[in-house]
Amino acid sequence: MIFFVNKAIGHGNSGVEHAQFYRADIFRQAHQPFKMIYSDLLPKLHEHAAEWHLQESEVIGLYDYFLSDDPDDYLRNGLREVSEYHEEVLWDQTHTQRRFDRQTTGGYFETIQRVKRYSDERKLYLVDDDRVILTNGNHKIMWHYRDSGSRKKQAVSIRLFNFKGRDYFFQTYEALVMFFYEQLNQTYPNSLYIIDRGQEHEEALIHLKRQGAGVKLLDVVHAAHLAQFEGAHPLWNNYYQYMFDHLDDMSAVINATEVQTQAMKADLSRVGQKQLDKITTIPVGGVETVMPARHWSGKEARFVTASRLHPEKHITQIVSAIKLLRDQGLNATLTIYGDGGDIPHIKKSISELKLQKFVTLAGLSQHVIDDLKQYDAFVSASYSEGFGLTYIEAISDALPIATYANFFGAQELVKEGLNGHLATFERHQDATEKNVVQLSQAMAAVFQSTAHYADLSRGAEAVAKKYQTQEIAKKWSALIRRVNHES
Repeated sequence: MIFFVNKAIGHGNSGVEHAQFYRADIFRQAHQPFKMIYSDLLPKLHEHAAEWHLQESEVIGLYDYFLSDDPDDYLRNGLREVSEYHEEVLWDQTHTQRRFDRQTTGGYFETIQRVKRYSDERKLYLVDDDRVILTNGNHKIMWHYRDSGSRKKQAVSIRLFNFKGRDYFFQTYEALVMFFYEQLNQTYPNSLYIIDRGQEHEEALIHLKRQGAGVKLLDVVHAAHLAQFEGAHPLWNNYYQYMFDHLDDMSAVINATEVQTQAMKADLSRVGQKQLDKITTIPVGGVETVMPARHWSGKEARFVTASRLHPEKHITQIVSAIKLLRDQGLNATLTIYGDGGDIPHIKKSISELKLQKFVTLAGLSQHVIDDLKQYDAFVSASYSEGFGLTYIEAISDALPIATYANFFGAQELVKEGLNGHLATFERHQDATEKNVVQLSQAMAAVFQSTAHYADLSRGAEAVAKKYQTQEIAKKWSALIRRVNHES
């Protein structure tokens, strides 16, 4: 069996989850069985799995498994019946939430007890989760949280009752995850694990491998892998430090772009790493259908962007760029797809710049490729993209792209003057105004003439052909064959 390893899934997801969804589509088309592992406590797991078109037989929730009446059947067939989510909240006399009682979609019942303490340091009351109890009939798992300083709160003293007729105690969450993989390996020995997120998963699976299990481990890189070198010492991205420290145990490390693969090999060479053949490239997403080149009417320039609406996506910079373009006489509009915590900030920017008639928040899109078709150009203000799935989605619609020249997605997928325009940028806060000017110039360049627009759209069509889904499927198939034939 092949497992995609992650922590969570929700209504709005990051590029990591969308990368998994694309991979799932490719595997289904190739008739390659797979299952997705989710280890977080997710009371709406199955609601969100259905929302993102995952079959129950493709989903394994860690807590579903431990609380199942028949854990082995659950691993093989998934949840037999999805429950409707329901929540009740207990408030105290000071209008503080003290307990949550939830019927989860996985069928078990969740109780979260909260504690209220006065902080002398912060001079206010703090309320936080204290104890969690999950029950399904005579099956139960419970723990409490301990604040461990720099590691924040940790689940400790975990008690698991009546799992396959026995009771268990785990001091830490990591020990519980280790036990989960030991059990999973009994049902699916010699499996291949594609690790998308979670050092606790890496630790458990490497431990299992070193104990003699025939597991194969593939680590997927979804972001910039390196901050910088300090002298001869690399400051790796914290999320990938453990992977680099245990490269001997990995069968492969997968980047989404060849630009990042070559950069990673160069960085590893600087520290004397010899196993560079383990570093490979498989694009995160592909193009199902290559759309024909488009033409621009020469009137309204309809920009679109789609992403999680979080500060690191710099959506307000795009809004500011629209203001500059309109002041310069280009009839530019912007539609923003996505959801996230930066929405109030974005709305404030739209209002302050008096762009309510020209900038639209369109909410989360479940069908990005279809939604992008009605616009003229895609724009991004992200400073860093491991791949940038929305670039591929725009390219598949033959949309020209204006974007910051970020590592690694933009520099791989957007070729200056071929299928879009790249804007230089600086990361420090004082450079924001300058960055916006440069982004607006890249956006304006897309629409410098109808002929140039048509050239860019034809360029997008050409780039799209390099990322067709069947080509990505071949890369996965070849990698899986190679890894499975390793000794």
